[in-house]
Amino acid sequence: MMIGLLAMAILGQVPQASCLSQYGQTACGYGCVAQYGQVKCAQTPQGACKAEYGNITCWDPPPQAAPPPAPPYYASPAPAPQSTCLSQYGQTACGFACVAQYGQVKCARTPQGACKAQYGQITCWDPPMQTPGAPPAQCLSQYGQTVCGYGCVAQYGQIRCASSPAGRCQASGGQIQCWDGR
Repeated sequence: MMIGLLAMAILGQVPQASCLSQYGQTACGYGCVAQYGQVKCAQTPQGACKAEYGNITCWDPPPQAAPPPAPPYYASPAPAPQSTCLSQYGQTACGFACVAQYGQVKCARTPQGACKAQYGQITCWDPPMQTPGAPPAQCLSQYGQTVCGYGCVAQYGQIRCASSPAGRCQASGGQIQCWDGR
């Protein structure tokens, strides 16, 4: 893991750790922010910080959301998804695929997660296991409900999604069947 981050840092794709001093305080880490008499930093390169509404919010993704190790030196590594912080309605949320609507702000916890605002609420979902290089999940809203996952299908008044990137769903004979590729 550290070798992958080191290779990405050499290629300029990972922010460098730094220290920031203001207001008589010093904080070290990534994406440091100083405002409102505070200084805070995320603790991982994939973390994010935002100052809003009189507070600084910093967030770091869970360990399973860390990017995969860098490929061999001759291949160009894909950029690691970067978390963000979104502020609205007096709230700040940090993570991936952030959505603000209906007086709420929510984010997925992992790069493959998904969020969708529909029917007066925000639904966020993260896959049970992270698969390096897997596409982001999707959320599908119909029939007054929102369901998230992979290969989602909506028919017959139902919505179903597989829980793994290799999974698929198919509608047939008045039912939706999902297979998770395991």
